[in-house]
Amino acid sequence: MRKTASICFILLLSLSILSQHSAHGYGYAREEDPLIQAFRAIIFYGRQANWSKVTAEVNSISDRIADIHKVFKIDLKPRIEHAIQQRDFQIMVNHMANLIFLAIREKFYYNRQERLEIFVRSKVRLRLAEEYYSTLLAGNVRDYDIRHKTKLHESIHYRFADARNTLGSMGFLGAGTVKPNVKNFEILAKEIEDFLLQAFPYFETGIDPY
Repeated sequence: MRKTASICFILLLSLSILSQHSAHGYGYAREEDPLIQAFRAIIFYGRQANWSKVTAEVNSISDRIADIHKVFKIDLKPRIEHAIQQRDFQIMVNHMANLIFLAIREKFYYNRQERLEIFVRSKVRLRLAEEYYSTLLAGNVRDYDIRHKTKLHESIHYRFADARNTLGSMGFLGAGTVKPNVKNFEILAKEIEDFLLQAFPYFETGIDPY
């Protein structure tokens, strides 16, 4: 079952990458965070067995991998590099997907650390977390839903929407300001993480820094 899920994950990613390249070329669009760009390129070149370019793309996000390691005390870079050395595309994809999950957790973590006090930062972090999910993981969650007759994608989608409402509002010139709801944000973030772990049971979470 795990092997089948991994193969489906690779297929769904490949279709997404091909359609994105066809539509956008290699231009930098708003939704294309550097981590998303690198992830797509790694899968794209990995399917071509162009391992030197895969290595270069992994090295291009070394700082992000280090950032995530700092928070969760799990270093995926040696594992990704080992998979590249072994030319094991499937294992490499699994580790990269795990990295995206941890990147989502990282955005939640820093929002919780700041207690949503800086609206612009909180909004950007949440937007990126949602983009990481919708761009790179959602396809496989939908596939999981079909196979298991669940509604994880719908649940995750609505919780991201609800999480946006917890950020509050800056108002205009001090009028109409709404304070953030940290407690509700924490509940929603945890539920999103749990839903993702249900769809990807092989993901490692590292330590709980909260």
